[in-house]
Amino acid sequence: MPKFPLHLVPSRRALTTGRFIVAATHLFTPRLAARVFQLTASGTPAIPYSRMFAIRNAALGLGLQRMDGLTRPQQQQFLAVNIVMDSVDAAAFLAAGLRGDVSRKSTMLSAAVALSAVVAGTTALIEHNKQAAAQETAPTATAPSDSDWE
Repeated sequence: MPKFPLHLVPSRRALTTGRFIVAATHLFTPRLAARVFQLTASGTPAIPYSRMFAIRNAALGLGLQRMDGLTRPQQQQFLAVNIVMDSVDAAAFLAAGLRGDVSRKSTMLSAAVALSAVVAGTTALIEHNKQAAAQETAPTATAPSDSDWE
């Protein structure tokens, strides 16, 4: 199966950048991240979970950067995995809010970040599919033959 240059998809760059921003802030400044999302850090597992979340986002970001070496179906599957993971995150944040484990504002901020990643991933998948379809239907360039010069 031919490879497709996914780096041409702008939403993939946005998703990758977002993953690295989340990874860096949650890994290197987990208390600040907890404060921004209005989560209690002291006496809770928020810091270790923040760092695990960071490492997962860093791994996904690295995967997004390396996708050009994959076939088109593999790229589609990896983007779909990203969408599913972010959807599960959004659902988990919303469930935590409904249970009263976190404040309403924390729920909304966390879910908004996760849903923005769902939108970016979905957009990347749609753009990827459109560009791949355009490549498949585009006429291929051929070198002129001797009969073209006569």
